[in-house]
Amino acid sequence: MKLTFEPARLTGFAILAVAAVTTLSVGGCTHHSKSSDTSSDKSPATSSRASANGKDTVFGVVASVSGDTVEVNAVKGTAKVGVSSSTKITEFTKAQLTDIAAGNCVSVVAAPASAPGGAVTANAVQLGQQGGDGKCPQPKNAQPDSVIGTVASVAGNTIHVTVTGADGNPSEIPVTVADTTRYSKRASATSQAIAQGKCLTAWGTKDGGGTLQAANVGLGPADDGHCAH
Repeated sequence: MKLTFEPARLTGFAILAVAAVTTLSVGGCTHHSKSSDTSSDKSPATSSRASANGKDTVFGVVASVSGDTVEVNAVKGTAKVGVSSSTKITEFTKAQLTDIAAGNCVSVVAAPASAPGGAVTANAVQLGQQGGDGKCPQPKNAQPDSVIGTVASVAGNTIHVTVTGADGNPSEIPVTVADTTRYSKRASATSQAIAQGKCLTAWGTKDGGGTLQAANVGLGPADDGHCAH
């Protein structure tokens, strides 16, 4: 599926890719506030954009890969993305409720009906990876519309998530899932994972030739050749 440029307007893979790059995907903190627009329109891609953190972005379907250059289909044409050994690549795959178990690192994007500071209904749930110390990594920034932490237990349609507050004390938040809740898994990947037909979100800086030199890339499955936005 927030980045500083309002990814609350994105859905599906886009929400979760944005979340990963801004360290929303896993951690021991929580911040839950106002609701989000969760429309689920689709398009072949969105053209390259500039985000509020000063980085350019490209979001769309991978058309081809040639060496370290990726061509991405965009609404206003094609965009080129350059990857290097320093590019951080994250891939998202589909998951389901039965994949979630105690000890998992999770990031929950709350549905609009969720009340600030109250009960949480999940619009999207993402499974992340534990760090080298066996713990869920801490996010660098608290994010609105999210619950981030470690799964304490799963009972029926409720996921109990242990989070760490600003005071350092742990607490448990019940997260309710619905038939419309989307699930994904997040894992680190290499450039070999970039392939034709996948959805790609890249963040970086455009060079003089117009190619976005990516610092971060998120990959996800396309839905009937389209990427949700």
